[in-house]
This record gives sequence, structure tokens and C-alpha cells, in this order.
Amino acid sequence: MIGAKQMLTGSWAPPGVFNLEQLEPDPFMADMNQYGLPWKMVELPLDGGND
Repeated sequence: MIGAKQMLTGSWAPPGVFNLEQLEPDPFMADMNQYGLPWKMVELPLDGGND
């Protein structure tokens, strides 16, 4: 539903053929929070946290 909304509102409407990974993720991620699919980013240490 969120992907369809992005296409209909023009957030995801580049010309031509494209991969999903090429699209701007910020509007999609913001809508995920708004429509009940909350997320958060956790950055882990590069060494796997074995300090």
C-alpha cells in the first residue's frame, strides 16, 4: 500500500526503468511509521560488539 501511495503521489515516479533500490527511501520510511509499521535504526560496532 505504501509503495502504491508513493507512486500515486509522485514520490516514486522516475522516468524509465529502475530498481526499487534506486528510489529515495525517506518518504517510504516516514510513511511506514505513519501507517503502523514503526522502525528504528540500530548501528552496531564493526567488530560485532565483542569489546
